[in-house]
Amino acid sequence: MLISKISFTFKKAPFPAIMTVIYFVLFAGVYWLMTVTAIEPHYFKGLIFAVPFVCFGITTFFTVIGKLKIVTSSVITGCLIFILGFAMFCMFIYMAIIESTTVTTDIGKYERVLKLTGYPNNQLIKYFPDKIPVSTKNVVFSYCPAFLQGGENFNLKFETDSDSINNYSDEFSKKAKWIGKWSDNKTENNGIMIGTFGMIDYGVLPEDFTMYLFDSKPYHPNDWNHGFLSVFAVSKQRNEIIFHSEQW
Repeated sequence: MLISKISFTFKKAPFPAIMTVIYFVLFAGVYWLMTVTAIEPHYFKGLIFAVPFVCFGITTFFTVIGKLKIVTSSVITGCLIFILGFAMFCMFIYMAIIESTTVTTDIGKYERVLKLTGYPNNQLIKYFPDKIPVSTKNVVFSYCPAFLQGGENFNLKFETDSDSINNYSDEFSKKAKWIGKWSDNKTENNGIMIGTFGMIDYGVLPEDFTMYLFDSKPYHPNDWNHGFLSVFAVSKQRNEIIFHSEQW
């Protein structure tokens, strides 16, 4: 019965019916991108992309019941393809740019960011904790996605107990390629510059922090215009730890 009704619909209003199906598939794909793969899911905003297939569905309905002639419905469908197609394309590009340029600072999104950016296989974040420890306080988190020539940037800072600080220090000491202070002459040579920790309120890292460099590499020898950096810092005086990684 359902198959016969669908067949009848396509015979009576083929053009708008086909467009209804096509734009429904497009809506499902775009909605999935905006909710499942986005750092900030757009559940309600994503529904705007349902407008085209709903309009085509209404046109199909009125054509099938005889309120619109086939020629008229075909003209309306053609106009809707141009108008709504262009509008939805512009809206998608706009929302994609917003998504790609928005810095996420909500600590509740920490695990989602890791999941969507390939943790733990992503070299940038493989040394980050899989979740923010429950015992921490004064947590600061920021994630800046890559966009065009802009780099990707991960930052996590929190305070914890002295035992945890010592454990992190011992673990980092075994993996680090270089250990030092901000004032060391090798700091800039390793790609650690003024502003490296700027997203977590340290333009210049205080001297009570010890830095542990896991990876650092310019894309061109001695040219840090583009590069890769994975560095962590621990202050036993403040009981504070910083995780930072970026590629630019």
